[in-house]
Amino acid sequence: MYCPASQRVDEAQSRDLLEACGAALWITSGDGAPSATLLPTMWRGDLLIAHASDHNEQFAIIEGEVPCRVLVQGSDAYISPRWYQSVQPASEGGAARGRAEGRGVGTWNYKQVQIAGVLTVHRDRERLRREVSELGALHDELRFGEGCPADAHRGPWTASELPGDYFDAMLRGIVGLELRITDVVGRFKLSQNRTEVDREGAITGLGERGRPRDLAVAEAMRTATPLYDPTTD
Repeated sequence: MYCPASQRVDEAQSRDLLEACGAALWITSGDGAPSATLLPTMWRGDLLIAHASDHNEQFAIIEGEVPCRVLVQGSDAYISPRWYQSVQPASEGGAARGRAEGRGVGTWNYKQVQIAGVLTVHRDRERLRREVSELGALHDELRFGEGCPADAHRGPWTASELPGDYFDAMLRGIVGLELRITDVVGRFKLSQNRTEVDREGAITGLGERGRPRDLAVAEAMRTATPLYDPTTD
């Protein structure tokens, strides 16, 4: 994907985004339009690990190695040009000077990571058992850690609670996915190219709109490194 240097993030931040999201969109090409499925995904070493229903035709027809792209989508939100103080008229409380007035357009801020690699599909039941157990324990521990009063006394769920025959039956209905990573591009588009006054205006506007996605983008903007150092203005 297109990614200006000022918006590119490193692998550690890309891993953190996947961990925060938990799931990612697995995209493969075919004879017609590309196919895509959202799947819970783990990043282990230089591999992405997931599983899918064995009835999912996107993966059921795969033999050998095929190219694949995995999309991790973080928080995103609309940014109104009305929030850019540098282009708003003084009569409306803005700071526009000269020809700058009105010279701003809306945009979309977001966090996104795209991971390319080589996909293989496996049906190793014991490997699937380990991977599914790890995935379940990981996310239920996160759920429990974030607070769940109704069953706090029981602690996080684990696959050991499953009856053996039921677990075996479930494993027979899925396939395992392994992506050997060849490229990672993380792009956090967070108004790094705007002036400090414009960024602050957008953060305030997002806070006033107040949806969870708006607040998440506003918080990300607060910690993003701006392209221009305001101390040099």
